[in-house]
Amino acid sequence: MFRRPAPPPAGAIPALLQAGLTAQRQGQAALAEQTYRQVLALDPRNADALQLLGLLAKQAGQMAAARDFMEKSLKINRRQPNVLSNLGNLHLAEGRAADALACYDAALALAPGNQDYLYHRAKSLHALGKLAEAEKAVQASLSRGSQHLPSLQLLALILFGQDRLAAAEVANRQVLALAPDNIIALNNLALTLRGQHRYPEAEPICRRAVALASAQKEPWLNLANVLSDLGQYEESIGALREVLRRDVFDRDAHRNLARRLWTLGRTAELFQAVDQMLRQWPDHPTALDIAAGIQAEFGRGEEALANSARAVTLAPDDPALQRRRADLLLRAGHLAEATPILRALTARLPQDKPLWNDLAVALTRQGEVAAAREAARSSLALDPYDQYAIALLATLDRLADPTALAERAAIDRCVGVFDLPTPDGWADRGQFLADALTVLDRLHDTVNEPIHLTLRRGTQTSANLFAFRHDPPLVALREMILAQVQAYVAAMPADPAHPYFGRRKGGVRFAGSWSSRLRDGGFHTHHIHPEGWISGVFYLQVPRAADKAGQEGWLTFGVPNLGPEISLPALHAVQPRPGRLVLFPSFMWHGTVPFQDETPRITIAFDLVPD
Repeated sequence: MFRRPAPPPAGAIPALLQAGLTAQRQGQAALAEQTYRQVLALDPRNADALQLLGLLAKQAGQMAAARDFMEKSLKINRRQPNVLSNLGNLHLAEGRAADALACYDAALALAPGNQDYLYHRAKSLHALGKLAEAEKAVQASLSRGSQHLPSLQLLALILFGQDRLAAAEVANRQVLALAPDNIIALNNLALTLRGQHRYPEAEPICRRAVALASAQKEPWLNLANVLSDLGQYEESIGALREVLRRDVFDRDAHRNLARRLWTLGRTAELFQAVDQMLRQWPDHPTALDIAAGIQAEFGRGEEALANSARAVTLAPDDPALQRRRADLLLRAGHLAEATPILRALTARLPQDKPLWNDLAVALTRQGEVAAAREAARSSLALDPYDQYAIALLATLDRLADPTALAERAAIDRCVGVFDLPTPDGWADRGQFLADALTVLDRLHDTVNEPIHLTLRRGTQTSANLFAFRHDPPLVALREMILAQVQAYVAAMPADPAHPYFGRRKGGVRFAGSWSSRLRDGGFHTHHIHPEGWISGVFYLQVPRAADKAGQEGWLTFGVPNLGPEISLPALHAVQPRPGRLVLFPSFMWHGTVPFQDETPRITIAFDLVPD
C-alpha cells in the first residue's frame, strides 16, 4: 500500500534555509549548497532553495547550472520578482540583453517602482543600443532616488553614447560629488572631457585615476590617449606599456603603441610587444588575432593570414576572429574565401553595419552588382546616412552607367570651391597664412604618417585642431570656414530624401579637424570620411608643381578605392591654391595626385556634422 512521505517537522525548512544563508554570507559555499540540498530532499519543489542554489552556481561561474536552478524556481512560483531580477542579471552577464529585459519587465510588474529593477532594466536597454529608451528607464530609476550611484553612472554612459558630452560630464561630476574617488566616474569623466577635446583638463583627471587605481588598466589607457593628444608621446608610450603589463591582450594598447612608434620612426620596436605576447601565448586565439591585426597593418600580410587562420581553428565560433579573417582575405584578394564568411557573419549579426558594407565590397569586386547593392542597402536600412554605404551605392550606379551622369551631377551640385578673404587682424593673406603655418609647424612633430589613415609620405597632426587649439590664426580660420559653411548649407536645396541635402538642420559642428603636410612624392589615397556629413580642406601652402601640367597635388573626385578589380577614372579635379577652401559630401570618393616638389603641401582638413 502506497504511503505518502511524512511531512518535515514544523520549522525545519525555514531553519535550514536560514542556516544556508548564513553559511553563504560567510563565504562557506560548500556548506550552504549542502544545506540547500537538504531542503530539497525534504521538499523537492522548494522554490527558495532552488533559487539560492542558482545564486551559488552563478558565484562559482557555473552559468548554465545557475540558469537551470532559477528557471526551475520560477516554474514553481512565477511571482518571485527577486528571482526574475537575478535571472535577468545572469542573462545580462551572458550578453543576452533581450532576455534580461523580459525578466526585469516581469519583475517590475510584480514590484513596480523597485529602483534596482528599474536600474537593471535601463542597463539592458543600454546593452541593446536603445539609448533613448535606456535614458527614460534610468531617469525612472533616479526618480526613486536621485543619488543612486549606479544609475548616475549609467546615465553618464548613455549620454556619452548619444554624443551628449556636456550632459554626460554633468552626470559624471554628480557621481564624483557623492563619491570623489569613484574610479569608474573618473575614467568616464576623462573620456567625456577628451571627447570635447579638453585635453589639458582631462590630463589631471587621468593622473588622479592612475594614482587611485594603478593596478587597473583603464586609467593607464585613458592617460596614454590624452598624453598622445597633448603631444607628450614618450610618456604616452610608457603608459601604453603599463596597460600591457596589466593585460597583455588589450587590443587598443597594442594597436596604439605600434602606431605611435611608427609615427615617431621607431620601426625597430614595432613588433616587440606583439612578439613577446606570442612567445608567452603561442596558441591563444586572442593573441594570434591581435598579432594578425598589427602584422597586416604594417606589411607582414602572410604572417597575418597564418596567425588569423590559426586563431579561427582554435576558436571557430568567435565572430570577432571570423571578422578579422574575412578582412585579411579581402586585403589579400581572396574574395571567394572571404565572401561566405561575411555572409555567415551578416546572418549571425544582422545589425552590424560594417559587416554589410564589407560584404558589399566583396561582392562588388566579384562583379555581383545586384547582390552588392542589396548588401549596401541592408547597411542603409540600419543607418540611412551611413557614408560608406552611400559611397558604395554611388559606385555601383557608376558601374552600371559608364557615362557616370549621376555622379557628375552630384559633383556639380555638391562640391563648392571658395577663395577665402584675409581675416580681420592681418594686413594681407600672405601674412595670415605665414602665421598659421608657424603654428602648424610646431604641431607636425612626428616622422611618419599615421599608417592606418590615407596620407602617404608626410605627417598629420593629432587631436581636433579647431576644438583644441586657441592660436589666433587658427581661431580666425575656424570662424571664416564656419561662416562659409553656413552660407553653403543655406544654399542647399530643400530635399529631405537626399542623402546629403536631407541632413540639413541649420547648425553644424566640427567632428574632427587636422593638418596634413605632404612632402615630395606625397599624396592621399582615395577615400571617404565615414564620420562626417560635410568634409572640407583649406590650403595653406601649395608646391609650385601644382601649376604644371599633370595636375600634381590636385584634389580629385570619383575614384573608388575598393580593390584592384574596380578601376574607374577621376570625374573632377580641383587645383589647390593658398587660401582656397573646398567643401564636399563626406561620402564622396576623393584623393590627391602625387607631386614632385621640395615645397611641402600643407592643408587643414575637417569633418562637419549637423548640430
